[in-house]
Amino acid sequence: MILRFPIIPQDLLVIILIMLVACNKPSWISSFDVVKIIRTHFQDKVGHSWTLDPMASWLMILWVGKGTKQLTELIGLDKAYETTIDFSLLTDTWDASFREKEERFEIKENGLEINWGITSIPNIEVIKNKLDSIIYHENKEVLLPLPTFSAKKQNWRRLYKDARKGKAEIQEKPMKIYGYEIISYDFPYLKVKFSVWSWTYIRSIGYWLGQELNLWWALIQLERISIWNFNLEEIWKKDCAKGNIKWAERHIYYKSIELNEIKNPD
Repeated sequence: MILRFPIIPQDLLVIILIMLVACNKPSWISSFDVVKIIRTHFQDKVGHSWTLDPMASWLMILWVGKGTKQLTELIGLDKAYETTIDFSLLTDTWDASFREKEERFEIKENGLEINWGITSIPNIEVIKNKLDSIIYHENKEVLLPLPTFSAKKQNWRRLYKDARKGKAEIQEKPMKIYGYEIISYDFPYLKVKFSVWSWTYIRSIGYWLGQELNLWWALIQLERISIWNFNLEEIWKKDCAKGNIKWAERHIYYKSIELNEIKNPD
């Protein structure tokens, strides 16, 4: 998988002298739940760089202490994700954390039975050709559909608020996919890693791919595995903060980031 990352300017390196914490958000709790646990653990102000889907597990970078608004400088860093797409599942949110609509389609010997009949099962080469066609090159972004259930703002309103009322329309947004690696493919499940621009939605890639293959789809697993040169593996089972969320004790593993770890790749 090809990973490309921006060069962090020197003035940002000075800002990062304030404490940063890389942590692992477990599935089925919110980003704010993680913030609450870390804030209680450190007894200080905490900010975070991106709102994360409750279904997903993610690498998060939190800003602890004064000046948490400066964390917005980190939002634009490129990221890598691992996801599993189910081509036999349709939900209103485009992932497993559906709100009202969930529909599963039957797999036949000759294909997938959906509303308009039997759709043939694509081979892995067809899938690769489709993904190759949207890889970022020549400084050109690709227009992909924006998830209606997202925190993206339009006309000063979060899209998910209109989606909950059935009023949201699918719109396109420029995104960048730098590279991908197919980990496994056993229809209807496709497991793949993506290296993307910060403002790229993995659900958008899945939606587009399903449309191109004439299939329905939904993400059933999503994990952010890196932000710039910070990797999820580096913080696993490190220091731990604990807190009660939804009547259960949650463990948030984290790693404090030192200034000498914030360095530009060669």
